Amino acid sequence: MKRRRFLVGAGAVSVALVAGGTAVAVRDNGGAAATSDDPTTLAADATTAEVTRRDLEEQEELDGTLGYGDTTQVSLAANGTITALPALGSVIDRGQTVVEVDGRPVPLLFGARPLWRTLDANAEDGIDIQELEENLVALGFASSDTLTVDQDWTSATTAAVERWQEALGREETGSVAPGDAVVLPGAVRVSDWPTPVGGPASGAVLAVTSTAHLVSIDLDSTEQSLVTVDQAVEVVLPDGSTTAGRIASVGTVATGEDTDGDGSPDTSTIEVTVALDDPAAAGTLDSAPVTVRVVTSAAQDVLAVPVSALLAVADGGYVVERVEDDGTVSQVAVETGAFADGWVEVSGDLAEGDAVVVPS
Repeated sequence: MKRRRFLVGAGAVSVALVAGGTAVAVRDNGGAAATSDDPTTLAADATTAEVTRRDLEEQEELDGTLGYGDTTQVSLAANGTITALPALGSVIDRGQTVVEVDGRPVPLLFGARPLWRTLDANAEDGIDIQELEENLVALGFASSDTLTVDQDWTSATTAAVERWQEALGREETGSVAPGDAVVLPGAVRVSDWPTPVGGPASGAVLAVTSTAHLVSIDLDSTEQSLVTVDQAVEVVLPDGSTTAGRIASVGTVATGEDTDGDGSPDTSTIEVTVALDDPAAAGTLDSAPVTVRVVTSAAQDVLAVPVSALLAVADGGYVVERVEDDGTVSQVAVETGAFADGWVEVSGDLAEGDAVVVPS
């Protein structure tokens, strides 16, 4: 993971000002003391800039990978042969076919529990019955008026199952076996075929991912404080365009990496994921490198000057050269604050609209 400070310094300079761990060059005052009582005449070829009031944001740029998140294997508890598979990259929603076995479509149902037993009028009450009934209502094979969604199998459940089986082109048995459907928490995107057409249906039949674009970042574990869940970020796509996003998750378990080959980890990272506010903005990109810009500090409506206007002085402080009404130049001591885009927040005996000297 490559980390970059998104700050810009300008001008011909010889002293480095450290802001948030990053060196920003400023001009050297030659060790002179800060004073406003020793004016000099402004040089004829001097360049000046105005003290302005603006918003400043300091950012980090983090390298990430745009994709669809982790891959999950979908297994099927069924005998038979895979006779058709959905296209790679396609999205499978509730009721749509996950895989075709012996010419029969096996649909997707939503839920937290897989089908693990045969469900019919003889089945004992259970949460899996409720899960099936919820799907039957959602797919339109029953309504909440005709089928009470609970853990009890009734004649209304049997009737709804038979209507579902008829729509699938199956024998209307009123009974559901473990291999008759795949249960997953939600819609999925097909990323791979672990078993090809013609292979057995009694194992992994698909590899799937989330349906929405996500950005994955391997963040150095020492920099975890840079990000928080729901924090707004900006994602720079491979074509240079940007789109808004938010931190979706921040890992809590660090993974070590042996970068020098000595057998022990010398770096550790945590996984951070970013969700795009507009998933369609990334098109169909997958495994694409992107940059994530994270605001680490912000200052609103502050007085600011170009970084190059700063002069370092012997006592470790900074001054700027202010141009007075009579054309003379006086040094004014300033305290620095936020940095961004070649500007620095300053406080001191300055006012908006004052002119300060900058390198030409």
